Amino acid sequence: MYFTNINLGQYIPTGSFIHKLDPRAKLFSFLLVISAVFPAQTLWGLALWTGVLIAVVYTSKISWRIVLQSARPVLFLVVFTFLFNLIVSYFTKGLYVALYSAFFTSSRLLVLMLFAVMLPLTTAPLELADGLDALLRPLEKYKFPAHESAMMIGMALRFIPLLMQEADKIMRAQLSRGARLDQGNIFQRVKAFFPVLIPLFIIIFRRADEIAVAMEARGYEGGAGRTRRKPLVWRKVDTVSVVVCAAVVGGVFLA
Repeated sequence: MYFTNINLGQYIPTGSFIHKLDPRAKLFSFLLVISAVFPAQTLWGLALWTGVLIAVVYTSKISWRIVLQSARPVLFLVVFTFLFNLIVSYFTKGLYVALYSAFFTSSRLLVLMLFAVMLPLTTAPLELADGLDALLRPLEKYKFPAHESAMMIGMALRFIPLLMQEADKIMRAQLSRGARLDQGNIFQRVKAFFPVLIPLFIIIFRRADEIAVAMEARGYEGGAGRTRRKPLVWRKVDTVSVVVCAAVVGGVFLA
């Protein structure tokens, strides 16, 4: 498996209705959905949110292949959650209850992750950073670095695809030198992966130093007095989208 097949954090422009929404509306709706999916306790409620997820993916015009590829790096958490709940519940509640608990918990986590994956797929990194900056701006009165935090998150999302490409180049170079990255047991594979991690960390620190030097050379001093090339504009469709999302969340809770 090569990292170039993974679209984690990569923006996929399709011109859909979701892509055109204000990033603040998408972030607020995402928080509403997360707050509703996480405490879900019934299969019926989880099925409703799965249907909402399918509707979001269909509306975004992004193929399921891309969505699943983007979620592949974190799918091991779903598998680990399933096995952990199965083992723990098996000795205390029996096999059938353990299977139900493991399936429900891992499925809920998977739905949460897929919702989280859809946010960077449908929102450009710069727009996402501007939206976070606008939502966190009220916290500046409490000395919270809103602009700096939003900028770091946006830069991290922007550089994830580049780091994936660098990791893929390093893996191909190690394989050409006879490295056995995909052979042996789990401990042997982890040990064989160190020749990939060490150069990758060096590249990360080098890129971070280059970015810091570039920002200092351009006189960056934080968010004070900064303007945007494309100011955020809140429209009626954004209000309707947030209201509909809140109505769906409230309806599921009442049901």
